[in-house]
Amino acid sequence: MDRVQASEAWGRAFESHTARHFHPGDTSSRYRHSFAGTLMFFRIHKETVNLFSSRSSVTVISISLTLLALLGWIDYLTGDYSLIVFYLIPVSLVAWFVNRPSGMFFCLLALATRFTVNEAHTSFALKSASLHYWNEGIELLFLLIMSLLFSALRKNLDSEKTLANVDPLTGVLNRRAFFDIAEYELNRSRRYEHATTIAYIDLDNFKGINDRLGHAVGDSLLTKVTETIASNIRSTDILSRFGGDEFVILLPETPAEAAATFLGKIHSQLDRAMSARNWPVSFSIGAVTYPKAPPCVEEVIKKADMLMYEVKRSGKNRLLHIEATEANNG
Repeated sequence: MDRVQASEAWGRAFESHTARHFHPGDTSSRYRHSFAGTLMFFRIHKETVNLFSSRSSVTVISISLTLLALLGWIDYLTGDYSLIVFYLIPVSLVAWFVNRPSGMFFCLLALATRFTVNEAHTSFALKSASLHYWNEGIELLFLLIMSLLFSALRKNLDSEKTLANVDPLTGVLNRRAFFDIAEYELNRSRRYEHATTIAYIDLDNFKGINDRLGHAVGDSLLTKVTETIASNIRSTDILSRFGGDEFVILLPETPAEAAATFLGKIHSQLDRAMSARNWPVSFSIGAVTYPKAPPCVEEVIKKADMLMYEVKRSGKNRLLHIEATEANNG
């Protein structure tokens, strides 16, 4: 889930909460106005994220420079009124949507703008009281602190997003993230009438590795499996760890013949990697190719999972790959 989707989710959740607990006839005007103000904040935040998330860093910097120049002009017209809070707008935009060094640089630009505007009123005589320059230093410190806070918050948000989408052991997508991306890929395949293949991989005898050699070795084995698969797939393919010893690969734009060749290679590479370390683990793989993408991801996963369990029942350590037709689709 990206920042735009996260913002929309928060907004919908808050609107739903407000609708359930506050009604037009509610006499608690103070709380009603407070929640209305908070709801407006969420909407503004969502629109801001929508506006700038899709923009390049150059665009964000250009807009922020324009805002900074506009604030300087207003600052010059208003005279002694402090507009330092408004200078936080371009600083925060750059700190959030570009990076921390750029945000800090904009703090210096804001200080330079404030200094130029203030000195312009005295024809740059530089005769202001020392307290005036002290205040400008405090303003710079305020902007720097806020810029660093915005950058840290953005970094933490990105980290949380990564943790929510990535399996912490192997570094590949987790189940939830896979469904989100797979849904998009199926829609794209359906629109352009491309074939799609999905493979469900289960490790045979993996529990015995954990029981006899310990979980540390089991973790190393799972990491090696991930590395082996990742090094043999395309950048457009999607690899996910679905459970303890289950992996799923989605192969967009991959017809049955190409998928069979690819999956046979993957199976061989995995067997070779296990043999090289004397790990008595094999792989049961169920795969299905859809010439026309099915309506939902769940159907694809269910079909590949059924094929994988059929391999398990028939002796394990085998690849079973079919091409879905109108007769067997579903």
